[in-house]
Amino acid sequence: MDRSPKRWIAKELATYCVLACTAIASASTTPSTFDTQLQDLQLQLDTAARANKAVRLELDEARDTYYSEDWLTQERAESVMSLVQDILADSDHRVNLYGDGSMMGWNDSFHLSSADGLFDLRLGGLLQQQLSTRWQGTNSANSNSYDEWNSNFTMSRMQLTFDGHVFGRGNRFYFELGWGMYDPYNLTAQTFLMAPRLWDAWIEFQLTDEASVKVGQFSLPFSREALVKAPYQMAVFASLVEYRMGLEQSQGVQLDTQSDDKRFSLAVTNGSPALFQVALWGAQDPTPPWNALGSDTMYSVTMRHEWKLLGDWKQFEQFTSPPGSEKGIMIGLAGHRQNSESNSPVPIGGFPDGVFWGVTGDVTMQFDGASLFGSVIYERMLDFAPLLPKVNLLAYVLQGSTYITNQTELFMRYEAGGPDRESIGGDVLQIATIGVNHYADGQDLKFTADIGFSFGEVSATMANSQAGWAEDARRRNQMVLRTQLQLMF
Repeated sequence: MDRSPKRWIAKELATYCVLACTAIASASTTPSTFDTQLQDLQLQLDTAARANKAVRLELDEARDTYYSEDWLTQERAESVMSLVQDILADSDHRVNLYGDGSMMGWNDSFHLSSADGLFDLRLGGLLQQQLSTRWQGTNSANSNSYDEWNSNFTMSRMQLTFDGHVFGRGNRFYFELGWGMYDPYNLTAQTFLMAPRLWDAWIEFQLTDEASVKVGQFSLPFSREALVKAPYQMAVFASLVEYRMGLEQSQGVQLDTQSDDKRFSLAVTNGSPALFQVALWGAQDPTPPWNALGSDTMYSVTMRHEWKLLGDWKQFEQFTSPPGSEKGIMIGLAGHRQNSESNSPVPIGGFPDGVFWGVTGDVTMQFDGASLFGSVIYERMLDFAPLLPKVNLLAYVLQGSTYITNQTELFMRYEAGGPDRESIGGDVLQIATIGVNHYADGQDLKFTADIGFSFGEVSATMANSQAGWAEDARRRNQMVLRTQLQLMF
């Protein structure tokens, strides 16, 4: 039935009573003959009997349909099944083991946490193995001084990551350490030396819902390529522009604020190793952490502001935009300035008061299966040595990608730029790179292959042999083929 049995039965009983009363009233008040009154009363009684029979039939139907023992048993079974499903879902959410006040298991990474949620530790890892091949032409006077083909296997990094929170979710930590290139920026003669490395290591305190402060070692909030971590890059390696003009990592303190559509970072640190500054100071280690109270920078300030026009912040942690993902647009502007200390150990006159500053702007767009990225960097060095009173550097990077299947992506990158002084190159770098990514299991298991062509000079300033590009000041015909297998957990 479409209506409630109880309400319907009550209505029928009320109708029956009304009919009975009507019959009695009619019998007692209608002025008629005795036979006529008897006929009317019989008619009313027949009508009441039919209504009573209908009520009885409906009562029997309601009892059989709604109040049978099978109905009660079925409802109880559904209730028990719903309870069991809720328990199983909660068990899956808490993962494998629950005992003695701790939880552990796998959820995108291995994790261990306390039952009250105050402490949490996640363990991850990354392994990147490359095979690189470089070809250089022979149109120079001394063609026997190098090989036309040069190939080698490399392992750019093997690292472990530890992150989580302690004493509540507002106190986060992150450590990134392992084995990698000793000098990935070609600042020293130790070009292919592998050594223990510490990348990021910081503690973050949540001040408000939108503000936090970070203390330790981290990537300076300047160029977009530096803020996208190594496993989430598009090509095998970042651009040569980023290797030379990106600020990379340093140690200090950073304030971050983030709202729904804006994000701002302000960092005060030991300064950047970019543009040979660490090498000029005579430091033996080109990568932080550096020795305390050594000759480095008088002060260093970095700021970056980002505006999110579409999408969510999480999707901009990588360059790719897989099919089915949300569309997104983000714009970034950043600036940096640092002054060197005046007690330089360099014997050629030292740094009177070296000043280094730079600005950059970038746009990132993601289109549910395709992406575009572009950035421009301008930097200036002043009074870093008698031979280098002023150096200007201007460079840009353009990068785009599209998926041809749900797991395979084609991409292309063009980069150009360099210093304006002949004494340190004076060239305009021009490199075009095309490649393919195959995501066997997202970023966790990925194969990348790319091939790059140089259309201009690759000076000693911009060259980076670890990324495959050697100095090529005259030949203008260098080609680099790189492949990489990435495993991350």
